[in-house]
Amino acid sequence: PQDAGPMAHPIRPESYIKMDNFYTVTVYEKGAEVVRMYDTLLGKAGFRKGMDLYFKRHDGQAVTTDDFLAAMADANDVDLTAFMPWYSQAGTPAVGVATAYDAAAKTFTMTCTQSTPDTPGQTGKLPE
Repeated sequence: PQDAGPMAHPIRPESYIKMDNFYTVTVYEKGAEVVRMYDTLLGKAGFRKGMDLYFKRHDGQAVTTDDFLAAMADANDVDLTAFMPWYSQAGTPAVGVATAYDAAAKTFTMTCTQSTPDTPGQTGKLPE
């Protein structure tokens, strides 16, 4: 995927050379995945509440990704600030899972980690 290669860039780049090269596969595909995550996290009804508030606030206006995130959060009374790095960081997070079973204690432990690899122009990504 483009977002894992040398041309990786965030959904909302800090700057761009020309507007006609701004709308890339990364912007559309990764942007759609972020919207899908809102839908999954908030549920169909919550996502709809967010969309209704978004259109009520911004119908006919030029808006930003921050406006969309704010409408989703406000309509559902949730904190979605953890989504901010998805807009400003290039690359796709990698999730690691380690498991252990202790037969004597009859316990199963699962440890999950997440990291985003460095990309050209961006190092030291969140989450750390």
